[in-house]
Amino acid sequence: MKYGNWFALCTIAAYHVSSTLAAPQVESEPARPQFVRRHATHAGPFSNSTGVSSPNATPTSAHSTGQKADLKHVSEIGTATGTSSSTTSSQTPTESHQSGGSEYVVLFDRDNPTPPEVSEVLERVGLNPEHQDITHVFSNSAFRGFSGNMKNHCITALNEMTDVKFVEPSVRMSTTSTQTRKNSPWGLQRLSQPGTMSGDDSKMQFEYKYDNKGNLGKGVDIYVVDTGLNADHLAFGGRARMGFSMEGGPKGTTDEGDVLGHGTHVAGTAAGDVFGVASGANIIGVQVLGADGSGSSSDTINGIDYILKEHEKRKDKADFIGSIASMSLGSSGRSPGMEQAISAAVDAGIHFSVAAGNQGEDACTGSPASTGGRQGSSVTVGSVNIRNEISSFSNTGPCVDVYAPGENILSTWIDGVDSVKSLSGTSMATPHVTGLMAYLMAQDQRLAGCPTCMKEYLAMSSAGTNLRPSSSMTKPDFGLLVNNGLAKLTGQSAANSTARLSRRRLRRPRHSGGGLAAALDLQT
Repeated sequence: MKYGNWFALCTIAAYHVSSTLAAPQVESEPARPQFVRRHATHAGPFSNSTGVSSPNATPTSAHSTGQKADLKHVSEIGTATGTSSSTTSSQTPTESHQSGGSEYVVLFDRDNPTPPEVSEVLERVGLNPEHQDITHVFSNSAFRGFSGNMKNHCITALNEMTDVKFVEPSVRMSTTSTQTRKNSPWGLQRLSQPGTMSGDDSKMQFEYKYDNKGNLGKGVDIYVVDTGLNADHLAFGGRARMGFSMEGGPKGTTDEGDVLGHGTHVAGTAAGDVFGVASGANIIGVQVLGADGSGSSSDTINGIDYILKEHEKRKDKADFIGSIASMSLGSSGRSPGMEQAISAAVDAGIHFSVAAGNQGEDACTGSPASTGGRQGSSVTVGSVNIRNEISSFSNTGPCVDVYAPGENILSTWIDGVDSVKSLSGTSMATPHVTGLMAYLMAQDQRLAGCPTCMKEYLAMSSAGTNLRPSSSMTKPDFGLLVNNGLAKLTGQSAANSTARLSRRRLRRPRHSGGGLAAALDLQT
């Protein structure tokens, strides 16, 4: 299927993997507003917190040179103390105020030990607090000032007063805007909207809603620990590269990247255009699985070693926010060596999003899924379908942190620069969470350097609910259905989520079973 005109993919049919990897048991792949700093002589439009330009008045009077300190952000104003007598009481009033003009914000110098009363400063320009042109009076223990509609003669006079610190045009404030991407896969709508869903999960007929504050993960490095990467795919927009090969070490972008396609599919869901959650993030392929979809834990530990070294190189760069390792793979037993490597990488500030596994069993029995939930600091991801049912193949249990869309997920493929394919599995659920991590890190960089904080944040913000069991399950499993914050928690769901979080206790993995070279397989 051609990638081509993605936005015309409303009628695209799902193409399922025809190889043995497509078998379900191996994943068929189954507060208050702040003023913006402005100098009184600035002209033209002013931007609000969303980056949307909004027109304002253009002041024409000049600020008196040498008489004022540089303007600082209003939020820097500290506590003002002292009496109300002014050090500039000898200043004479200007000519009578002329009504009209544009609205300005005026704040007094907090460093003045005897800040003037608002009424006193207003009197100097022929105004008083009750005048129709005065819109607000600020008088509290932290700052004093006022806002009002004024013309140039008032602006000039206020700029010349030594006890006035700020004279700036009032700027338009607004709520953060929500963007909508139409013609998206169903998983992106599930991630960003509350309520039940319906429709054909094989079609591109859904909507992805997001807050573009963090430019969809820009500055975040996503390491796809998998079969490689078709870095030339159009959906990656030049943001993808092959970084490491299990056979040859560091790998150039001109080398063959992904023979099987699994890693490319995962990368598309995490950060591709149209198909991905964090469409601004960087994508680095870390090839630890071969053309048959298998590898060893020693190969994976070698890949983690590469990620750690790259993270150390990048962490002081101006364009860097954080690192995430996305691991859509797993073993039938525990690998203490891999678990220790992941734990060390988390301590170094790298986030891990890992697949729960596709055996329909306890996720704690295999690595790296065992490093999630109550066992460690990774985020282990189970799979649900469009009906909010836990997928029949998905592993569950105390090592699973959250559930995400994992059935009939349409994403990028390897047959060309515009090819796509539909796969199912916890491998497909995991990159939804990987992308969400990048999305959240770019919005709040405090989460970027604290993987355990991210883990707790995801648990707190996800919708706690009794996910419906699939036909092969005997009872519902309480789970956290991941979302990007736009699907708000309400009522009992919020209470359930908070209660679930309060019961979680992070601890180091308990090592048992498996060997250093335990066999790994795709969770698809």
